[in-house]
Amino acid sequence: MTGGNKIEKYLFELIQVALGNRSALSTVPTQQEWQRLYGLMSKHTLIGIGYVAIQNLPREQWPPKMSVLQWTSVANGIRNRNMTLNEECRSICEEFTHDGVESVVIKGQSNLEYYPEALRDYRTPGDIDLWCQARNGVEIGEMVNGEVVKSEFHGMAGVIEYCKQYERNRGRNIPWHRVLYYHCELKSDNGIAIEPHYRISYLHSPIRNHRLQKWFTQQFDVCIHNKCLIGFPILTSSVNVVYQLVHLYRHIFENGIGLRQLVDYYFALRVWHNDVMECKDLLSQGMWSEGLGTPVMSASEVMAVLRSFGMAKFTAAVMFVLHEVFAMTTHYYICKPNEKEGKKLLAEIMQGGNFGQYDTRDAALKKGGMVKHGVWKLKRVMRLVRSYPEEALWEPVFRVYHLVWRKING
Repeated sequence: MTGGNKIEKYLFELIQVALGNRSALSTVPTQQEWQRLYGLMSKHTLIGIGYVAIQNLPREQWPPKMSVLQWTSVANGIRNRNMTLNEECRSICEEFTHDGVESVVIKGQSNLEYYPEALRDYRTPGDIDLWCQARNGVEIGEMVNGEVVKSEFHGMAGVIEYCKQYERNRGRNIPWHRVLYYHCELKSDNGIAIEPHYRISYLHSPIRNHRLQKWFTQQFDVCIHNKCLIGFPILTSSVNVVYQLVHLYRHIFENGIGLRQLVDYYFALRVWHNDVMECKDLLSQGMWSEGLGTPVMSASEVMAVLRSFGMAKFTAAVMFVLHEVFAMTTHYYICKPNEKEGKKLLAEIMQGGNFGQYDTRDAALKKGGMVKHGVWKLKRVMRLVRSYPEEALWEPVFRVYHLVWRKING
């Protein structure tokens, strides 16, 4: 076994310890190996998860004292950041709702609700992502000839115009090229990045994207009423198990994914599976539902949705990775794993780290100007064409469409 493969083996085992799928490492890492393992965990933004794993290891397998202090210091910072962001999510959702923009917290902080209590505070947070709709209209005021003229906007336009006004009220503007097809970017009064999504996600293929937009739009009502204990709405477990996979799929084409995103999906699957099992027990009592009476989707129903999005092969690849890396048991599968595609996906994940930030392939192109970056993106997408031809071949077309869309709507 090479040194790199040995550290990856320790990485997988340490994650499994944190998840409760094993009790100890196969061997005790040396001090140098612990340092390399820390670097690899950091690459995948899993320091907090690693910290919890260390607490669960037999004492004789703990890293050196100075290493433990390093893990502990970062983990405490993660816990404090999560507390701050949880409160910010609640506050922002209340503010948006008051102003006429209904908001559901997606990915990010909403994932904490799916994590077990021992791990919940130690998931490395990012920004705040919201799924927003302005169904009852949003009133926007603009200065015209020294007078405030008010206009009412609905739907997606309502969310976009509200976000623009949100920034104007704070002396900032959203550049046209940052009003994207699915979200724009704001800063809260506390300086925290917020991404309001007027489309929860997207696919490159027009037909698949149409199906995706239609399906998720139909799910918004039940999700807006699905409040978590912290006090803000989150996706129901059935919607989440579909959405998180769409999120992974899209980022494979964008820049890559890391193991943190797979840990998120692992717990999304577990919570959804437990809801399904619980509802099967309740079925005999005529009470099979989640949220406000919405039926929990079975595995076959989830797969039917994912298949309609053209994601069956990717789903099978993810099942393989979850089993290989996290030792996920077969009863959590939503389909049979695809070993060939799973190995390719895992290689991509280990190459790039968190959202592909550590991928050194064609680095000069990636960090170059618009043309060079476009070439880098095309090369990345073409690596995926054999696995996911429909989505890969539509990507260049969607990129041109997206540029035109931003110029019109930004």
